[in-house]
Amino acid sequence: MKRIIAAGIITALMSTTASFASDATEPQGIQQFAAYSETSNSHVDYQVWSDLLRDIVLNVPRMDRIPERTRTINTGTRTSSANETRYRHEANRVVYHLLSDEYKEAITFYRQDLEAIPDQIDLANLSSNEQLAYWMNLHNVAIIEQIMLDYPTTRINRLNAAGTNENVFDAKILTVAGVPLSLNDIRLRIVYAHWDDPRVMYGFFNGSIGGPEIRREAFDGRRIWAQLDNNGREFVNSLRGVETSQRDLRVSHIYQEAERLFPDFETDLRTHLARYAEASTLNQLEPSRRLRANINEWHIADLINGSTRCTGTGGPSTLSSTTYNTGNQGDRPPTNTALSCSQMPTNGLMLMEAVMERRLELFREGRYGEVRTIDIPTDGNGNEFRLRPATDTSEDEE
Repeated sequence: MKRIIAAGIITALMSTTASFASDATEPQGIQQFAAYSETSNSHVDYQVWSDLLRDIVLNVPRMDRIPERTRTINTGTRTSSANETRYRHEANRVVYHLLSDEYKEAITFYRQDLEAIPDQIDLANLSSNEQLAYWMNLHNVAIIEQIMLDYPTTRINRLNAAGTNENVFDAKILTVAGVPLSLNDIRLRIVYAHWDDPRVMYGFFNGSIGGPEIRREAFDGRRIWAQLDNNGREFVNSLRGVETSQRDLRVSHIYQEAERLFPDFETDLRTHLARYAEASTLNQLEPSRRLRANINEWHIADLINGSTRCTGTGGPSTLSSTTYNTGNQGDRPPTNTALSCSQMPTNGLMLMEAVMERRLELFREGRYGEVRTIDIPTDGNGNEFRLRPATDTSEDEE
């Protein structure tokens, strides 16, 4: 197999850098990642990662806020490998069980290429938006690679980094500009320490159903905040993000982990949630409810819950052509294509049935498809001017 080309870098004139505040708890050498150049015109192209994600990620439509209930096991055994939590039909999924050796090599090569970018261009000469996209893409390809290397696995919080006895989030599995880094270092000690916008939480896929979902496209420095808004809206309006239990308002544990982004934790968090909450979620944010950041769902975000049964060998091309379609269907309603246990076990079929039913429901309501946005530049007085044809668009999936 030919090695995938590294993330392309389009370099323009660099200028003066500025510094973020340092954190006393940062590992040695990590301080260098505090500098950035807000006047930089450099851009990192992650199209290769977008292409990979579109092949390996199943697009799961937003589910309604009706909890899934435990299903009766009607087979000849009381043993089930299925995820039976109320959140089991939420969030996009990575099809690990169908990854061919070619795709596995591509993911590893791409992670290596991302690690090498700071050896080619100083991160301090990138804007803060470009750096943010870099850290999120590096984090996400690394966690997908680690899960891939240990697959099948079921609960991500119990996963050790490949070849170590350390938890996958704590182990120093990356080296960036000569600095050994863990996934926690990237998330907590670089991004959470140097960006004070809570939306950054939604850029980090942790491999589980319970976290922000993995997008089917790479994060891009030119439109990263729109991408994070899209992820945030999906997460806040999911049960794994916000739900109620008796008199409590329960929210995901990721908000507690990012407590530094909410100086007055409960007040600021409620304000943040209200920003994205749709009607059914907003009704649950009433102040009388006691806030608890105790939703923990660490089951793997795959199709078959890490089952060892019915694993395929055909690779992602097989799943999109003979089993199901991983993306949007444009203006056509999704079709219920034949599913077989030769591709996945019963719990995977149940998930696909839920996805198809939801797609059909959204299609009937006219809410299924893609949202396209056009960023129109303006001058200092707010007047529009165009640098490229109006047909140039960026897209975010609902």
